[in-house]
Parts: sequence; C-alpha cells; structure tokens
Amino acid sequence: MSQPKKKQTKQNKTSKKANAKQTKRTKASAKQAKVAKSKSEAKPFVSRLFFRDVSSENDALLRRIFWGTAGLIALITIMLAINSGINGDDSFQNAYADTILDFYTTMGQDTSCFYNPRGPIKYYGGFYELTTAISNKALGLEQNDTAYHDVRHFWNALFGILAMIFTGLLARQIGGWRAGILALILIFLSPRFLGHSFMNPKDIPFAAGYIMVVYFMTVFIQQLPKPTWSTLIGLTLGVGMGFGVRAGGLLSVAYFGMFVGIAFLLCYGFQGLFKEGKTLLSYIGYAAAPSAIGLLIGILVWPYAIVDPYEHVKESLTILTNFAVSIKMLFGGEMIYGKDVKADYLLTWVSQTVPLFIPIGLLLFAVFSKGIFKKYTPIFVAIALFTFLFPFIYVIIRESTLYDGWRHLIFPYTSLVALVAVAWNYVLEKFEAKKAVLYGTIGVLALTALEPAWFTARNYSYPYVYFNPLVGGIEGAFGDYETDYWGVSIKQGVEWLEDEGIIGENMQDTVTVMSNFSYQLDKYLKKKYKGKVRTNYVRFRQRYDKDWDYGLFLSRFARGTHLKNGTWPPADKTIHTIDASGVPLLAILKNEDNTAYLGMKASKKQDWSTVITHMEAEAQKYPSNEVAWTALARAYIQTNQMPLAAGAITKTLELEPDNLQATNLKSLYYLRVGQEQKALETVEAALIIEPKNSVAYYYKALILQNRKQLDEAIQNARKAIEMNPKFKEGYNLVAKLFEAKGDTKNAERFRQAAGRVK
Repeated sequence: MSQPKKKQTKQNKTSKKANAKQTKRTKASAKQAKVAKSKSEAKPFVSRLFFRDVSSENDALLRRIFWGTAGLIALITIMLAINSGINGDDSFQNAYADTILDFYTTMGQDTSCFYNPRGPIKYYGGFYELTTAISNKALGLEQNDTAYHDVRHFWNALFGILAMIFTGLLARQIGGWRAGILALILIFLSPRFLGHSFMNPKDIPFAAGYIMVVYFMTVFIQQLPKPTWSTLIGLTLGVGMGFGVRAGGLLSVAYFGMFVGIAFLLCYGFQGLFKEGKTLLSYIGYAAAPSAIGLLIGILVWPYAIVDPYEHVKESLTILTNFAVSIKMLFGGEMIYGKDVKADYLLTWVSQTVPLFIPIGLLLFAVFSKGIFKKYTPIFVAIALFTFLFPFIYVIIRESTLYDGWRHLIFPYTSLVALVAVAWNYVLEKFEAKKAVLYGTIGVLALTALEPAWFTARNYSYPYVYFNPLVGGIEGAFGDYETDYWGVSIKQGVEWLEDEGIIGENMQDTVTVMSNFSYQLDKYLKKKYKGKVRTNYVRFRQRYDKDWDYGLFLSRFARGTHLKNGTWPPADKTIHTIDASGVPLLAILKNEDNTAYLGMKASKKQDWSTVITHMEAEAQKYPSNEVAWTALARAYIQTNQMPLAAGAITKTLELEPDNLQATNLKSLYYLRVGQEQKALETVEAALIIEPKNSVAYYYKALILQNRKQLDEAIQNARKAIEMNPKFKEGYNLVAKLFEAKGDTKNAERFRQAAGRVK
C-alpha cells in the first residue's frame, strides 16, 4: 500500500509545480497585457503605424544562415582585398596617415598633416588613416613595404564587411531575416561596392559609419522610451566613424534627430510637446548622448578639427560641399571636368554600374509600395527610403562636383540595397502560393545576381570596373566611360613582368619602367629590387619625353575616340595587356630603342632636321606611334614642308581622331598655307576638344588680327594667357594688339609680363 501513496504524493507535487508555472505564466501575461495596454494608451499610434512583427518560425535557422553567410563573405572579401592593387589616391592618403600619427605622437606640435600639395586632405577626418597608421607602426612597416598596403587593404575590407553586415541587418529589421540574408548577398554581389571595399579608404569607412547609424536608428526608435546600452553604443560608434572620416557625417546625426522627432510626434502628437515634457526630455537626452559622444570621437581622430572644432568643421563642410577639382574624366565618350558635370552624370553612372537586381527591385518597390508600407514597419521603410534618396537629390540639386563615377555617393547605396532586398522579399512572400509567379521571380533574381557574380569571379582583382548589361557590360562602356581610374591593375602588370622574367631578383642589368600611375610602381619595385628597377612618371601622350625600357600605361585620361578607334593600346609596341572581361585596362609597352626619345629631345631644342631623321625612322618601324607622327607634323611645318605636314597630321588623326596637338597643328598648317577660314573652323573644333586650349585661343587671336577685329583678337589672346599663364607668345601678342590700337600703356604692361615669364 505504501507504493501507491508515494506515487500519489509525486503526482501531487508535479501538479503543484505545473499549477505554479501556469500561475506564473498567467501573471506574466497579465503584466505584459497591462504594459501593452499602458503603452497603447500612452502611444495610440504605435500599434497602427509603427511596429510590425516580421518574425517567423524559421528565425533561428535563418539567423544562423545570415551569420554564416556573413562569415563566408568576410573571408572572401579579406582574401580578395589583400590581392587588390594600390589605389592611385594612396599617394597622398598614405602620407596623411603617417603625418597624422606624427601629429598625435608630438602632441600636436607636428602639423605637417595639414599640408599636402596634392589636395586639401586636412578637411577629411583621420579615423581610418589613424587606425591603419597605428597598425603599420606596430608592425614596423613603411610605405615602401608592400605589406604596408596589405594592412590598409585588410582594414578597408573590415569596414566594407561592416557596411555589408549592417545593410543586411537594416533589411532584417524591416522585413525579417530572409530579407536580411538577401540584402547581405546582394550588396556582396554588387561589384562596384565590393571592389571599393578592397581599397577605397574614404568612401567605404564613411559608408560603414553611415549605415550603422541608419540601422541603430531603427532599433533606437523601436526601443523607445528606453533604448538599451548596446543600441546607444552602436549609434555612438556609427556617428564617430562617419564623422571621423568626413564632416558630412553630421548628416546622419541630422537624420537621427529628425526621425526621433517624427517618432515622438507620431506617438504623442503635437500636444505631446506640452503635455509630455518629461518624455520629450527623455527622448532628447537619449538621442543627444550618442550623437554628442560620437561627434567628439570624430573630432578626437581629426587633427584639423581638434585645433578649432567649430571653425574648422564649418570650413571643411564649406570646402568639401563646393569642392572644385580640375580632374578630367571620360563621360559619354567626351572628356569633361568634374566641376562641369551635367545633371544626368550621376543617374547615368549609377544606372549603368549597379547590377540589374537593383533597378528591378526599385521597380518592384514602386509597384508594391502600398503593400510594403502596410506589411512592414512604415517608419523603418521610410528611413531606408529617405537615407537612400536624400543624398542623391541633394547632390543633383546643388550641382556638386563629381568625378570618378559615383564613389562619393556609395554610402546611400547601402540603404538602397536594404530597400531593394525588402522589395524582393515582399514579392516572394506575396506570391508564395502562386508557384509560376514565385519561380519566375526567383529565376529573375538568380539571373540578375549570377551576372555580376560571374564578372567578379573573372575580375576578382578589380571588380569595381563593372558595368551592367544595360550599357553592354564593360565592353560597351569602353571608350565612353572610365574603367580602372584608380590604377589598381598596375599590380597585375608588375606581376606579369616578374612572371615573364623581365624583372627579377637575380637580374644583372638595370631596367627602367615608367607609368602614368607611377606611385604604385614605386611601392612595388623600389625597395624590392634595391635600385635595379628604376621607376618614374610620364603621361601617355608625352611618353617619349623620357627614356624607358617598359611602360605600364592605363587608359585613364585617354580620349574616347582613341579608345573606340581600336588604336589604343598601340599595336606596335604593346607586348601584353591586363584585361577585364576582354577589355584592356592596362597596356604594357616595350621600347626596343630610344629613337622616339631622341626625336622628342631634339624637338625641345627645335632641331627640326634631327627630329625628322629620328621620327621618320620611328614612324616607319612603328606606324601606330601617334607621338612620332605629331612630332613629324610640327617639324615639317617649321621647315616649310607643307605637303608632308598635311600627311603627318592626317595620319595622326587617323590613329587618334581627337588628338589635341595634331588639331592645333592643323590650324597652324591652314594659317601657313593661307586658308584662314579653314584655320578658324579647325580652331573652333580644337576648342570643343579642349575648352582650355591656350594654343587654339592664340591662333584664333592671330586670325582675328588678320581680319582687323582687334577687340575680339585681344579677348582671345588674353584668354590664351588665362589658360596658360606661362604662355610667353600670348603676352607678346596681346602687347602687339594693344599697340595696334594705340594703347601704349597696356602694350608696355604686357611686354613686361612677357619678360617675367621664364
């Protein structure tokens, strides 16, 4: 009888425990209901306008997939970044990094970081540069060590990975874990973003800080009225990172304040400004703390801001907002200046260089926007939409200076990808039951993702040169738009020279290698070969102004007509090209002899007979050498061999239709043979090719002088010296024209100016 009693006692205990648990759950549910009711009463708009539950029963699995994918992406990105070439801008970015470290180690006594002849680098924060400088210093590395640049690329990759992860987390916050996974994959499969993650030290760290603030902003709003410490720390780091790279990081602080204000108004209405004073102060306090501390972090890693935070930050914003650079670039087949870009520049570049899943995703968002705002938390969708659109709209309206594609606006691309991923996810959920539509959607998404993935796999060292099928890929863009504008393919060019045994550890003779991107050459070759390989800079069009054995020349700064004409790279001396999907980025030229160099040397001395001797030999051996034909045209004109000059000019323009020197010489040729009208027409054509063409203005002034149009002639002659202040003949012509008008005072003034020109 004792056994049943024990059993009954055990059952009673189990029953009591179960009842206790049930009571506890009931109390907890009642408490939650009470809190929910309290919140609902305090914030009547929350349940209707704010938070949508996007969780699913598969969240645990999807979360693991997200972080597993993130880990794989991180590994691949770091490996590819280490293999990437040096960025052309590193010539002053690296100097900034080293001098920033000097600023801090001397307690602000060494201010050399404020001065750089290449540009106003002091207006950028030092978050990234200081991080890499400390790392390289700890490892004992200097700029001439290739590992120095590997360290920078490693850090660049980390910031890129951070930006990708928070892009995914923003999409997850809006649409759930599947949307987050989609966003993570889509931004990784964006070759432009991935390629910049390897080696762009300004735009990628800024993008990472930007998207961190956007993500934590949504979490902050969801956690109001009392956000967690982790959210506040995340916001602080995001603000500090963004502002510590660019003064434009203030933009994210403005966003944060604006959307927190909107959240307050949606919860309490305008009357809450007066009735909910305590809550309002709480909102302000929680928002102000990470913003202020983040800005302080940004100032502390920015030497120029430390010196005078208010004035220098304001100055930086003014300078960078209206930054006018004289960089020339290829756009739509024409060479333009960054400050002269048209309204369609940004939209053209973006539309042709993002994978097709982006514009299709945007279209899906537009079509299903009503459902998306209804299904997902509206304010989160609005935040993603606003933080994507506003920077683009602002830059277009302000007509800001842009160059080198759209890298300066890569930061709002993170929000765009999150938004696009949410749109794709919405469509997949909406048509889950309609298998034909579902499979069709998956097919389109897969195809548009595989295309950039294949490009990246083929061109993993420089995926940032990607163009989408709308423009015919990089093949269709060649000659119309810049490709490797940062010169990262120099690394592959150097590796090819080493693989071919042209340069090596045991080489006996000294080899001279030149390039129009010489900084990279110097860092790859100077220390490694200890003087056995000499490097130097030379422009492609002036490549024979110096003597060299091998030349590594990028298509950067080559005119579109030259590229599309099929005569770049020059067939006669090109021994290898570094290609992206079959399109040449870098040409490796071999200079068998110094004939062309001797010809150009004689040209500088105006020894025209020697020029003709050398350049005729060069042109006969290498008929695609447009430099030789141009030099011959000039020498023939100077020796009054006009039929030969005409032939040389024609040959040059066949090779390079927009060759500026040949076009100017054509104008001179027509002047010399008395065909004044044709000379004027050619001058106008030369000014279309290059609006800052001082020689063309000079010739135009000569023509107008012959026509007795002295005022117009003076205007053009003065334009010539405005374009080229060292144009001595221009000053003399202005003086002569004023003298013809009887203005001896101005004539003497310009003669004296001519005398000061060296």
